[in-house]
Amino acid sequence: MAYKIYMKNKFDGNLEEADDEIYHSKEDAEYAKDEAINNFMTGADELELAGESYAEPNEYEFIIKKI
Repeated sequence: MAYKIYMKNKFDGNLEEADDEIYHSKEDAEYAKDEAINNFMTGADELELAGESYAEPNEYEFIIKKI
């Protein structure tokens, strides 16, 4: 089984790929999802400090899908 990580917009339901990697175990995908969440929130915080806004981290939920 292979897995991919996606970001789902909570408001319109659109899916975006969180990265372009394919993971061969669910445990690897879970670890990468946690890293993606941390990096996304860190990036959003940096943009906020610069006075810009990308998207609020709570607008997305990160999901793992079997492919």
